[in-house]
Amino acid sequence: MNRVWLLAVLLEILLLQAALSNNTRCANRPDGVFINDFTACDAFYTCLRGEAFPGVCPIGFVFNEELQLCDHPWNVKCLICPESDSFEATFEPIDGECTYYSVCVQGIGELRECAQGLQFDPVEKTCDLAENVNCEIPLCPNNVNPNVPISVPNPSDCSRYYICFMGEASERECAPTLLFNPETRLCDLEENVECEEGVPSPTSCPPTGIHYVGNPADCVSYFVCLNGEKSPTPVSCAAGLIFDITDSVCRPPNEESRCANGEEPTVPPLMV
Repeated sequence: MNRVWLLAVLLEILLLQAALSNNTRCANRPDGVFINDFTACDAFYTCLRGEAFPGVCPIGFVFNEELQLCDHPWNVKCLICPESDSFEATFEPIDGECTYYSVCVQGIGELRECAQGLQFDPVEKTCDLAENVNCEIPLCPNNVNPNVPISVPNPSDCSRYYICFMGEASERECAPTLLFNPETRLCDLEENVECEEGVPSPTSCPPTGIHYVGNPADCVSYFVCLNGEKSPTPVSCAAGLIFDITDSVCRPPNEESRCANGEEPTVPPLMV
């Protein structure tokens, strides 16, 4: 598999090497264009008369070459390459990404993606089967200064967000009727926020065996965890049943039922 993967990127590497043969970052670039620095996520160059002038984004932002602006870190796949004058290519991981990687030649990177079903192994520097790769996406972005607090969205709940500081995430909740706005990094009116909530997974699965874990998003579904897998299978209870986390089964709701999301299940009235 690794041999096939290397052959697939060989041609791209040769083309990239040819493009970098003059070792001039801004050669043939129009005046005023911004390009990646590749040594830091918040750094960039401004091209003017064929010369590259360095610049840095404001604190808490990173450079987005595609949009030609400083952007929120969760919108950018940051390419970091080791400084080198060699034409020999290296394959580098991208923080917060499992399937994307960077092909680096002479300190300049090109974004690449593994084939479907594969993930990039940062140790072996190749694409491999997902079960062979230990890839975890952190809550806090790694491409910004960890010494400066930053607010980031909660991907599974638009009313909540995280404050990241020194690599640690502390969860916060907006006031009622407000949602977290990723653009302003503040709690905002619902009509000002584009909310795209994902399906939340349990915080962790037991490392061995098969387990049934309640879905923190509702009271009627759960996850099947097998040997600590990172992407457990979501399952819904049959109509009229709730998932009771007391003994991890689907059952009709009663006064003693407990839901994973902390809500009281709706108990139907007694029929007489």
